[in-house]
Amino acid sequence: MEWKAQIMLLSTSYPTWAKVVFIIWIVFTLVVMLLLFSCRKKRMAVVSRSSLYEKTKQRIDDFYANLDKNQLTPWEFFRTGKMPEVKKYYGGTIKYSGVEFSDTPRLVFWDGFIEPFLEHGIVEILGQVADEALAKQLDPEPCISESAGLLDGVIAKTYNRMAEIDQRLRGKGNPESAKRKDVTEEIEKMCNYLQRHKEAVSKIAASKYQYFLNVESRQNKNLWIAIIALGVSIMSTLIAMIALFKK
Repeated sequence: MEWKAQIMLLSTSYPTWAKVVFIIWIVFTLVVMLLLFSCRKKRMAVVSRSSLYEKTKQRIDDFYANLDKNQLTPWEFFRTGKMPEVKKYYGGTIKYSGVEFSDTPRLVFWDGFIEPFLEHGIVEILGQVADEALAKQLDPEPCISESAGLLDGVIAKTYNRMAEIDQRLRGKGNPESAKRKDVTEEIEKMCNYLQRHKEAVSKIAASKYQYFLNVESRQNKNLWIAIIALGVSIMSTLIAMIALFKK
């Protein structure tokens, strides 16, 4: 029971205002700790569910829709003699009338026509995602990987769409009469390009994000130093006032 007596002695040896100040200091410290923990937990939660996903998906959906509308769909009118002009990425246009879809026209369709559009889209979208993640102070790696996964789907969809158009034009209205082109190699090449660029963007973004984490860590460290200094100051003042009060 001796320890209870000591506690009773301590509780009665200090004035009420001193106890209140001490309790306020403890509560203040606990609140700051909880706020810091809450902010960190919230950031981790946001990263895990990727708040950029919906915006990124919409951007990539729009990219494919424009690509299909402006660069692929016009080829479906090849045999009608009313094929709209198709813009090439590096300038100039493509338009055919009164010829068969073979030899030169088919070579133009498959030999480097669509690749610059896909490559530009990959570079632009991954760069935008990385910048937005960093601007929101999110870990960019999950966001970049997420967008790369969506772009993988666009690459496959684009080349399969081209294979469908190619088969229909060679079949002259009867697609079943023409063998469908195997686009595995084209998809693989573009996916490799995507992977290489993803790794490059991820490396740069990770470096920038690490710098942000280092700054945040220093800020948190300085905050804790300030809190400790404030606590020491309060306790020193409290002890001095108690000593003065006892005199």
